[in-house]
Amino acid sequence: MRNIFTKYKLYLTHISFLSILMCAIFLKSYSQSYTEYEVKAAYIFNFAKFVKWPENSFSSKTSHLILGVYGTNPFGVILNRTINKRTVNGRKWIIKYFNKPEDITKCHILFISQVDKSELIKIIDKTKNKAVLTIGDNIENFCISGGILNFLQQYSSHRFEINNDIAIQSNIIISSKLLILAKIVSSNEIKF
Repeated sequence: MRNIFTKYKLYLTHISFLSILMCAIFLKSYSQSYTEYEVKAAYIFNFAKFVKWPENSFSSKTSHLILGVYGTNPFGVILNRTINKRTVNGRKWIIKYFNKPEDITKCHILFISQVDKSELIKIIDKTKNKAVLTIGDNIENFCISGGILNFLQQYSSHRFEINNDIAIQSNIIISSKLLILAKIVSSNEIKF
């Protein structure tokens, strides 16, 4: 009986998260389809709702949530349109763009797209043990090499993978509601 209750609870958690995600994909008519990056922008917005950063990663209770985009910006204006005038836990968003690992400054989320391995190693090194939710854009071995969250190919059974060990080392708490939807990976596997 307890096992049935656990499965039912798991099912409700999945439905709740997916409902929130669908609400975040904004007002489009039924006949229009969403681009890959419209969906990813909505995911990023919702990921932030299920992540808790340490208080000292913000200078005040009203400090902005800073989203960094590294490398090629595949979103165009979509990301700005998705998060503009919206808040997460009362915090407004700021978007910063970076083209070199040494340019990366303080951010809470860092979306990484289309980078070579040497650049990625520098980025992972720069963000290691810092309260930065690193998000890879379908980057091979991203999470097992020190990244926290990685979008997977569009037709994968999971839409994203998470390395919760790295999140914990970075003092980031990811809600079980998000973890339950992800493919969980460990850093103990292969590296770049």
